[in-house]
Amino acid sequence: MKKSYPLVFIPGLLSDRTIWKWEIAHFQDRYEIIVPDWHFDRPTIAAMAAAILDGLPAKFFLVGTSMGGYISLEIVRQARDRILRLGLVSTSARPDAPEAAAERRHSCDIAEQSSPSVAWRSKMGYNYHRPDRLPTETIAEMEAMTDRLGARLFRSQQEAIISRADSRPVLPGIQCPTIVICGTHDQCTPPARSWEIASAVVGSELHLLAECGHCSTIEDPPAVNALLGAWLDRRYD
Repeated sequence: MKKSYPLVFIPGLLSDRTIWKWEIAHFQDRYEIIVPDWHFDRPTIAAMAAAILDGLPAKFFLVGTSMGGYISLEIVRQARDRILRLGLVSTSARPDAPEAAAERRHSCDIAEQSSPSVAWRSKMGYNYHRPDRLPTETIAEMEAMTDRLGARLFRSQQEAIISRADSRPVLPGIQCPTIVICGTHDQCTPPARSWEIASAVVGSELHLLAECGHCSTIEDPPAVNALLGAWLDRRYD
């Protein structure tokens, strides 16, 4: 089967292609899959977006989750015409709330004093709707991933998130087919943030997943894959 344009998955905070493993497995026969990692140590969301763009082909489909969504919106700001389709999963167009900085930096302290996996575990109830339903092998993969990427990168990325720009002004200018997905129990980027994005992007579609928190690509990969697959297959004339 002839493959289409590349499908780019951008990971979230202190994560890599591991969080996209189910989506990669589902789509890799139909698309060239690109999961950037060369932007990880850049100091700002804008710098991350610029670095990613330097390593991508001229045109691509783009899907970002959480911090990957912040980066995706910055890519829109920098190179809107290169994006053929845009997927935003569990994210927000707003700048970081000022009161969030202290908690973010506290998590960094935990990661540095103990380990990133300890910091990750401390937030499981916040990031996942039903963490007790996660398979033990998935928990082990997530812990190994965060420890592999390290506490230094965790702090660097948290500081980039804290200082990120307001992306709401770019939303009305998005003209490519856009899908927005969010868990109904997302405490980090609540459904109202996704509604705000979808209501500002003309022609976009919004989907809420009933049994998910912030990490729907991990909590309900079949639902995410079904939504992304139908969206990618849909013709837009």
